[in-house]
Amino acid sequence: MIPFFASVTRAIQQETGYSNYVHAFLTPAGQQGLLHHWDQQMALIVQVAGAKTWQLWKPVYDSPMREYQESFRVGRKLPDWEAAGPDMSIDLKAGQTLLLPRGWVHNPHALDHDEPSVHLTFAIRERTPLWLAEQLTRGLIDDPEFRRIVLPSVLTGAGLGEELEATRAMLIEHLQGLALDALVDTVRRATLTELEYTT
Repeated sequence: MIPFFASVTRAIQQETGYSNYVHAFLTPAGQQGLLHHWDQQMALIVQVAGAKTWQLWKPVYDSPMREYQESFRVGRKLPDWEAAGPDMSIDLKAGQTLLLPRGWVHNPHALDHDEPSVHLTFAIRERTPLWLAEQLTRGLIDDPEFRRIVLPSVLTGAGLGEELEATRAMLIEHLQGLALDALVDTVRRATLTELEYTT
């Protein structure tokens, strides 16, 4: 089965340009695993066996990604969510799927179900303009000016503002000198091969 899942995740990346991975979740009947939280990437939920209830709340933060507005860092409002009730509740049955955009609060459980629940979560790491900006600056490491040491006296002293200004000027010069037509193929290849990007 593992080679099969690997081929599915590769196919998703070839189709979308988004890297991804898959988790399998087994929840015993009448039980619950993770409590209310949101994810930093889009999730495609595939119910394989049994059923699971998905209580859903609209996003608290707009487009969380990477470490920005992670649910475990910024705190969860469980009493508020419980008091208000979910914005929607879905009973996902075997053979059904749910597309869960990043940031949507979810409280999945099998509390009201009398058989074990098995589902797959394909975590799909969407590309963003921030990722494109990183592609535009990826070649900077080849320039010795961007690899030189910034002295501690600059970092802790009055010269930091000047150093930031000089670095910004170098960055602007780099960006203005890029041949974007030539870069398109490189970035497109990265969308199909880069695996470690986390939204």
